[in-house]
Amino acid sequence: MAVITDTVTDLMDLHPRRKKPVGERLALWALAKTYGKDIVYSGPLFKSSKVEGSKVRIAFAHAKGLKSRDGKPLNEFKIAGADGNFVEAKAEIDGETVIVSASGVSSPKTVQFGWHNAAQPNLVNGAGLPASPFQTDNWMGGTGE
Repeated sequence: MAVITDTVTDLMDLHPRRKKPVGERLALWALAKTYGKDIVYSGPLFKSSKVEGSKVRIAFAHAKGLKSRDGKPLNEFKIAGADGNFVEAKAEIDGETVIVSASGVSSPKTVQFGWHNAAQPNLVNGAGLPASPFQTDNWMGGTGE
């Protein structure tokens, strides 16, 4: 999936100004999927989640070299317990996974990442390609790879 949410500068502009990164990402996808080139063509895509006590471990495809694009703590993660109330979450990289938690959520059930129209998440892989928004289950139409 070629993620372009990080290229948007004005949510009200139907034709975003930053077209070059969009074209580059689509070209990477075509080179890999159509022409069989052995290249990194996608940012991290949600693969699975596992509850570990009060935390959730998120695994990704295309996760080699996970990092924060801007060197700041990971952003745009939310977590919810059985009540379905999503709260801002702390997210930390652990190898090719991300561990998500929040004080006040002792029995987490689901995680959201970049799950709103104006999301500007900073999670990328080693190639600098951004992670795709996801929700770990089907509440409100969650996604997965």
